[in-house]
Amino acid sequence: MTELHESYLVNGIQLAYRYVPGDAPCIVFVSGLGGSGEEWDEVIDRLPDGLSTFVYDRAGCGSSGPVDEVTAAGEALPIQWGAEQLLALLTAVSVPGPWVLVGHSIGGLIVDAFSRLWPDQVSGQVLVDASDPLLHTALDDDKPVLVDGRDGEAWRISYPATLANFEPGPQHQVETVVIGSAIWRWLPVKEPEKYRPLSLIELDHWWHRHQLQLARRWSGHLVVPHFAGHLVHKDSPELVAEVVRSVAAAKGGAVQLEQPAILRTGGTVRVSARGDGFVEWNAKGPRNDGE
Repeated sequence: MTELHESYLVNGIQLAYRYVPGDAPCIVFVSGLGGSGEEWDEVIDRLPDGLSTFVYDRAGCGSSGPVDEVTAAGEALPIQWGAEQLLALLTAVSVPGPWVLVGHSIGGLIVDAFSRLWPDQVSGQVLVDASDPLLHTALDDDKPVLVDGRDGEAWRISYPATLANFEPGPQHQVETVVIGSAIWRWLPVKEPEKYRPLSLIELDHWWHRHQLQLARRWSGHLVVPHFAGHLVHKDSPELVAEVVRSVAAAKGGAVQLEQPAILRTGGTVRVSARGDGFVEWNAKGPRNDGE
């Protein structure tokens, strides 16, 4: 794929992007903390030919310029600010919506905020091992502010403000697939002291419970990769591409995941949230009563 050579001045910030027009809906990729849009290239390369895609770098990340002086001098901001910047960029570049939004980690929180704010502009969403804004409150090493990119140039994310923004939950349905990371992926962490007082087993349980709660939050599906760590789009790009393809093909309607295809690409559809409960999947698809 080509580098992000195009850019547009949005609210005083020069944002780099790459837009490839094609079949609707356009798939918009949102990277994790400090990440570049080019991180999605392995996923995009595995999508069917002809789909429309859009990647970008947030302020202070990749090829984009620094935040404006007012933002740099002000308080840390909630995740909603990132969603507002993305909407302004998509509007400025005239990318036709509604869009399929795909967000990893912090990018998943940006996508969640975007879909709650402007559900009519979202054809569907894929939350890839999305962050939990509540986790920091359980740790001794509490980091309420995160720097999203180059120090002094990047947006500072306030987790307390983000947590306040996270609730109440969505008021309108958006077709959603949550892709977590592999079960027990936290156990090999090399610096477990960062997560005290939680043990790595407790941390793993916390994280995967959050992915399940996200599926319930949006009445969506939960896909679990067999081996991928937090960088699911790097470790299992074929799996992410298969899910994104399915969401794009639905064109705003009900997403039809194909369990055999998900299995072939390195994951499993585990459950689908329905009302107050879940429907479990087996190797063929959603389980019927009595199976």
